[in-house]
Amino acid sequence: MKRASSPLAPVLTALQTALEWTVIVVMAALVLVVLWGVASRYLSQFAFLNFLISGPSPWTDEAAQYLLMWVALLGAAVAYRRGEHLGFDYVASRLDAPAKRWLAVAAEITVLAFAAFAMVYGGFALVSKTLGAGQQTPALGVPMGYVYLAAPISGTLIVIFAVDRLWQLIAGGPAEDADPSTTAPDVPSAT
Repeated sequence: MKRASSPLAPVLTALQTALEWTVIVVMAALVLVVLWGVASRYLSQFAFLNFLISGPSPWTDEAAQYLLMWVALLGAAVAYRRGEHLGFDYVASRLDAPAKRWLAVAAEITVLAFAAFAMVYGGFALVSKTLGAGQQTPALGVPMGYVYLAAPISGTLIVIFAVDRLWQLIAGGPAEDADPSTTAPDVPSAT
């Protein structure tokens, strides 16, 4: 018997696909920025290239840091949706089916609470304070609030995915499939 399908499954699948492509594009930008940083440091050593490159690029380190932050946080939402986060299933594997379901529900509620309060609420508080203070990045001159938007955006996505998982756990499906390490949609059970 298959786990109950969410009424928002097509929308969440499209959201997941869009998120995966966003992570791919941001990761590609990160690779290009780091590559340019290395190339500009190396090529600036040659006097005959001074008309092209006057020195190492001053913005690449900062851009790489912020792009890495976005990749990590958005990638965390992708991994959560896919059920690919690290999990401890030692205890869950030794429980009976009803206890597994309750443990899975408790795990999803914990993730939901953390994402909602720390990432969404705390993230939006940080974004609003830094935007209000007018704080900008030193090399790029980008408002820091935009850099910090990665946390509440990722948190919001994790909240949406956690609500979907909770709905699936509560709405149905066999209790033996309620292993907390495999509660993501379309993830086959390890047993």
